[in-house]
Amino acid sequence: MTTTTAERPTSAPMGIADPVERARAIAPRIRAAAKAVDDHGTMTDDVVGLISDAELFWLLLPGELGGGNGEITQALEVVEEICAADGSIGWSMMANMSVTGFAGGHCTDAAVESLFGNRKSIIAGMFGPMGTATVTDGGFTAKGRFQFGSGTGHAHWVGGGANAGEHGEIELIFLVPRENVNFLGNWDVFGLQGTGSYDYEIPEQFVPADFTVKRVGAVPLRGQATQHLGLQIMGSAGHAGVAMGIAKRAFEELHRILSAGKSRPGVPPIIEQQLFRHAFASKEAELRAARALCFEVFDDAQQTVNRGDAVSDLQYQRVRQASTHITRVGAEAVEFAYTWSGSKGLRTPNALAKCVQDMHAATQHVYVDPTTMVNAAPTVLGSYAG
Repeated sequence: MTTTTAERPTSAPMGIADPVERARAIAPRIRAAAKAVDDHGTMTDDVVGLISDAELFWLLLPGELGGGNGEITQALEVVEEICAADGSIGWSMMANMSVTGFAGGHCTDAAVESLFGNRKSIIAGMFGPMGTATVTDGGFTAKGRFQFGSGTGHAHWVGGGANAGEHGEIELIFLVPRENVNFLGNWDVFGLQGTGSYDYEIPEQFVPADFTVKRVGAVPLRGQATQHLGLQIMGSAGHAGVAMGIAKRAFEELHRILSAGKSRPGVPPIIEQQLFRHAFASKEAELRAARALCFEVFDDAQQTVNRGDAVSDLQYQRVRQASTHITRVGAEAVEFAYTWSGSKGLRTPNALAKCVQDMHAATQHVYVDPTTMVNAAPTVLGSYAG
């Protein structure tokens, strides 16, 4: 497919300053495009153009590069709104948003001129150290084969991760132009079908040092305070927003089904049953509490870097804890909505069934793996020491 770029904006995109309001403004068109995107396996050109016009791919990009200069809680809410419109489109967008923003803050001046000079690039990739990178004059000889390249279907630059250094002690991210990548497909999946999370190969090639960044411990070279949160927290916000948005959509679909008079033989309409009302109120409270926790911990981290301080290990672990927690609670909320929808949720195509598929696909990502809770527990428990 062709790719889309956007010129540097001279005024508020779409005439709307608030990125969350821009997300809400394009949400109806995102909903309308959902089936076409799933059928296509990745964002269609018109959807890429729509999100580009709203400048959402570049929300976390530093302002001096023409980006949105956004804070992490803005990204969290934008992803929620787009995922409530469609999980696949929101997932791809959040992957592009975090990686593109991080690259803009951390790559050298020479690199960002190529990436974001007259026009802004969209970046994607899987940055786990699955590749290799050998030091050579002026950079690295790098290569690798990667999976789960969400958003690569429309990216201009694609990245990979590699172990570098004499003993492989450095985890390195490297970026190459799209035309230097072989896309291998292999995205025939149960849910999040339209994310274009393809396998891809980066054949052995020279990568200038300017187009590499340390995956862990990199220091921002420019940009807003959000850059000091690092790639892990940026990515965690995306995954939390996905869960929030899909769960929100599931409740919207449940309301639509039950308000139309959904009932079962011999009993009052479901929406009037005390059993349902009690169960719904409890489940909705759990979702809202988990959502509130996300905004609390992400905002706490944001305010810390805004003051010029470093995020503590406790703050980092609470971010990971909250992101995994909202994913579990969101999955339970989606299951609840599906169960009470009866046969209306069973018959396809329907948006609630898609929520079930997309949410269960989202739970499988390593960012929200149960081990994040195991890793967070010692630090979180230690915070209660007298």
